[in-house]
This record gives sequence, C-alpha cells and structure tokens, in this order.
Amino acid sequence: MARPKNEAAYAQSRTKLLETGQHLFRTKSYADTGIAEVLSTANVPKGSFYHYFPTKEDFGIAVAQHYHEDQMATARRMLGDTDYVPLERLRRFFDKAASEMAGFGYAQGCLMCNLTTELADERPAFQAELDRQWRELVGELAICLTDADLNAIGLGHLTAQDAADWLMNCWSGALTRMKATRDRTPLDLFLNTVFKHRT
Repeated sequence: MARPKNEAAYAQSRTKLLETGQHLFRTKSYADTGIAEVLSTANVPKGSFYHYFPTKEDFGIAVAQHYHEDQMATARRMLGDTDYVPLERLRRFFDKAASEMAGFGYAQGCLMCNLTTELADERPAFQAELDRQWRELVGELAICLTDADLNAIGLGHLTAQDAADWLMNCWSGALTRMKATRDRTPLDLFLNTVFKHRT
C-alpha cells in the first residue's frame, strides 16, 4: 500500500521547482533550460520531476501561471487601490514594474513577454495560455480605466478596454527594447509619453 505523501512537503518542492523554472526561463530561455538543470538548481532529487509535472511543456505552462498569479495579485492590489485616483494608480503600477526591471539590470525582461516571443508561434498550448494571461491582465487595467479621464493621457477616443490594450502593447514593446538597450530609456519614454512626467 502506497504511503500518503506529505502534502506540505510536496507543495513546497513544487513551488521551489516553479520558482527555479521562472528564474532559469528569464535568464536563459525555455528551450535552453533542461529538466536536470531545474532539479539540480532547485536541489530537488533527480528523477522526481515527473511526480510534479507530466511533461516539460506542462512544467513551462505551470511556471507561466505561477508568474502570472504574482503579476495579477500586484495588479489587483495597485490598480484597485482607492486611496489614489485611477490614473495615479495606473502610473504607480507602471512605475513599480519599471523599478523591478532595474533590479534585474534591465536584462531579463518580463517572463510573459519572453515566453510569448519564444513559444506562442510554435506551441498551441502555450499560445492559448499566454493569450488568456494577457487578456486577464489587460482586463484589470481596463477596470481601473473605466472611471478615468482618458483624455488626460491622450486616449479619450478609445474605450477603457482598448486603452488598456494599447497601453499593454506599448509597455511590452518597451520591455522588449529595454533588453537591447540594457537601461530604462524605453521604459521612461513610455512613462513620459503617457503620464508626461520624468522619473
């Protein structure tokens, strides 16, 4: 009879694998990250990977979901903070994201951007999951913008949903360019254009 697994230890090891995968995918890529490297870096016993994930693709999608859950928690907290007016919430959200990129030396970018560029064309399961994640994040921005004066950021001709989509498209482009400049110049251009302020 099989022993019941220790659920807490199982969850802890699974989370460790996801966080390790997140780090390796950002510093390298999905394609260049091997399962053996993940296990070694996470200090999880070799051969145990398939106790947690049926395939590498399932693992990659779980890593993307883990990253996205953190993103959404931050987005909901900051964009729903009624201590600030909607456009100030939006500015604070993007300012925080820019500061986080500084912590990575402007080199690793956004994991969602990276995985979309690397995998969405080739792998339908990733494409579907990443599309869902982009839509969910844009939806959170749209909620924030519903009561905002979009004319104040030059987007008064758009609906809140379209404005949120446009902002996220521009931001993700700035994050991609940032990896080439290795500084925050593309991010500041976005911030200065939308919010007309300098950091």
